[in-house]
Amino acid sequence: MTPAEAAALRFFQDTAQAATLDELVDSFGACIAAHGFQRAICVRVATPGQPVQPRALFAWGLTDWSARYASERLYRVDPTVQAVFSALEPFSWDEVEARPAGREAGGIFDSLRAAGVRNGLVVPVHGPLGEVMAVALASETEDSFPQDLRRRMHVAATLFAVRGLTLMERQAEPAAPQLTRREIQCVYWIAEGKSDWEIGRILEISEETVAWHVQNAKKKLGVARRAQLPGAAWRRGVLLDESSD
Repeated sequence: MTPAEAAALRFFQDTAQAATLDELVDSFGACIAAHGFQRAICVRVATPGQPVQPRALFAWGLTDWSARYASERLYRVDPTVQAVFSALEPFSWDEVEARPAGREAGGIFDSLRAAGVRNGLVVPVHGPLGEVMAVALASETEDSFPQDLRRRMHVAATLFAVRGLTLMERQAEPAAPQLTRREIQCVYWIAEGKSDWEIGRILEISEETVAWHVQNAKKKLGVARRAQLPGAAWRRGVLLDESSD
């Protein structure tokens, strides 16, 4: 048995015993590290009956990227999001980029490669109730992923997503903060790169009123800086996908 196979077997055995999400993430991290991956993120892509608005659930070694993915709303142009809906097997960034839509949105991959990530493997996870998730694995060393590695990662990532979601829901999370409509609108336009003055013109309110709404939103979401608002709101599920009147 190779070290990678042994690491996968340990993860398969440890999954059911993981008592917390942190334990599961650490165990999964050890498993994928043995397969040449340095980063991973589990994203809930879609839930039946709700708009498609991907949300980062949990990650290993990818906190900076998940925050940027959220705050810059990169799922709008991420070609792997659409690919996950129809895919039944893991696929690589290279395979997505070979498609026309993948080439158009290649800037996401280019930015990751500029940060030292050579390639990525995306594992689609289709839940029994119609929910769609994806586990994205990023490697700083590997260019390609052989079939035996893909099969192990398919099983491991599926267990990671399903068990992780169960543990996350068991952990009593604080209720999502109740932002007012105006606060949500202000955060939305901040995500679009607008200044307080520009938001005031769009919403037909004063710049001072915008600043007041922004300050209230920062307190409710527990962030110190204006630029942190979109990511915090997106992770808590309170950021609209489009502006509302």
